[in-house]
Amino acid sequence: MLLNNHKLKFIIALLVVFAVGYVCSSNKDEKKEDKKEDTKKEDTKKEETTKSDEKKSDDTKKESSGSEDVRLYFCEEYKDGKEVGKSSEFIIGKNGGYFTCMIDLRDSGKKIGVGKLELRITKLGNTEKIIATEKFDVQPDWDYIFFDKFHTFYSAGDYKVTAMKPDGTPVATGEVKISMK
Repeated sequence: MLLNNHKLKFIIALLVVFAVGYVCSSNKDEKKEDKKEDTKKEDTKKEETTKSDEKKSDDTKKESSGSEDVRLYFCEEYKDGKEVGKSSEFIIGKNGGYFTCMIDLRDSGKKIGVGKLELRITKLGNTEKIIATEKFDVQPDWDYIFFDKFHTFYSAGDYKVTAMKPDGTPVATGEVKISMK
């Protein structure tokens, strides 16, 4: 009888160990999901485009490596799965301003393919000057990405934003004009 009691305690101890291990591993998965959410990417349905939308998209710059199906463009914000205030011109206050950068690869049928991207911000003029490089974590299987408030701009001018892979390969480039209030 004493031997059976020890076997029962041993089996219960094993079950507790496996239960704790299972709970710990499921918390790790939840943390990964939270991290994905923090990188500010959201899958959305492909929207129907109208003739006026097609004309607007002609104004946005295409990928510098030649693919006409990869776009980098800007909007005031990305909220509830929608681009709000899509534009290539923004007005900022004397204390600076920001907006959202979008990368859309859906028409190309490709994914971003890397875990990190950087947005290189260049001020255009007589000479081009890189003013900042902002780094972001992304997921390789993403084909539609937004970078909310990706950089704070403090001066008016024409800027170029280039999304680059860690190896220096450009993904897409867009231009934006910033004016002061």
